[in-house]
Amino acid sequence: MLNSVGMFRRLATLDQGLILLPKAAVADDLANGQLRQVLPGWHGKPLPVYALTETRLLPAKTQRFIEFLKERLSAMD
Repeated sequence: MLNSVGMFRRLATLDQGLILLPKAAVADDLANGQLRQVLPGWHGKPLPVYALTETRLLPAKTQRFIEFLKERLSAMD
């Protein structure tokens, strides 16, 4: 079992299997022909992501980071 997006991508570019990742995560590999889409009509289910904090009063940089993640993850839809 792997938990590294980079390792998933690397193995797939070496013809070592199929991967399910957002197109944004593999756009360069698709564009240069290292990967190709094989099941164009099939899509994975979106999963919720939660940010757990110790308190509601967050430092500004933590709040900005959570906002950054919201923007990035919503752009992957």
